[in-house]
Amino acid sequence: MAENPKQAKAAELHERSVELWLSGQRVEAIAAFRQALGLETDAISLQLRDSLPNSYSDPNATPDGPINLQQQNAFAAYRNTARLTTDDARAWFNIGLTHEKEGRAAEAGQAYVESFKSHHRTHAAKTLQAGSKAAVEVCQRVTEIDPTDAKAWINLGAALGQAEQPDEEIEAYRKAIKLAPKYADAWYNLGVAQARREEDVEAIHAYKQALLLSPKFAKAWFNLGVLQGKLGNPHEKIRSYRKAVEADPNFGEGWHNLGVMLNAVGKQEEGNSAFNRARKLLNPKLRIAESIEFKSATTPDGAPDRPTVAPPT
Repeated sequence: MAENPKQAKAAELHERSVELWLSGQRVEAIAAFRQALGLETDAISLQLRDSLPNSYSDPNATPDGPINLQQQNAFAAYRNTARLTTDDARAWFNIGLTHEKEGRAAEAGQAYVESFKSHHRTHAAKTLQAGSKAAVEVCQRVTEIDPTDAKAWINLGAALGQAEQPDEEIEAYRKAIKLAPKYADAWYNLGVAQARREEDVEAIHAYKQALLLSPKFAKAWFNLGVLQGKLGNPHEKIRSYRKAVEADPNFGEGWHNLGVMLNAVGKQEEGNSAFNRARKLLNPKLRIAESIEFKSATTPDGAPDRPTVAPPT
């Protein structure tokens, strides 16, 4: 579907805003970004307006027109949205508008900067999830906008992985971890990339770090189990698969692999029970022998195989 003139102009302004930002013209960049955001829709924060009808006295408020807010309710809603979903560019934008209306220029400016960064980070994540060939370039640009943004480095790593640039992929995840050592997804993605290169000991360490930070990370438990089996630790492997399905009872691949290992150690009854759970959860057209496990990070496809992308929202 072709872009309408407003969409085309908004896209042009977004590109211009990045160019201005990277050239050090931050005020001009935010001005261009505000103009672009105003062209993208005829109403601000439709979701918030629908869920909080008392927040607006003017239901037809637009980015270009006066916004008559019942300040207490609306401002609290925007701030809560930004706190819960840090990449909600429109929530940050509305926080900026509210600050601006009340004469708090510095706070407004910071909120607009957060909105600008959130918008471009979200755009990068969506480009990556779509498998676009432009993903590396788009994700790289977000790391240039804010080199301290761990999410941006995770997205760049995932894009580099898609582009089969493993050295650069791993380096991007390491940068994310350096910026945010307690970011479980960064450790998990590092493990996926290392396992793909058959650096099993290093990948196990990365998965264990992810699990220390997020003990219910089902895919990390699953991938850890696969690697433990390669290193000859069948009982540790069973434990990891059990943890995977405890964390996510709907994890069909986890139940299948647990069944394989239970049968291998002579626990057929429990193994058959695990296979029954797997059959109910997996695609019925999928046929895999009960003696063969699903693999993890050694292949590019499948739910447990993909690196996680920093969430766009």
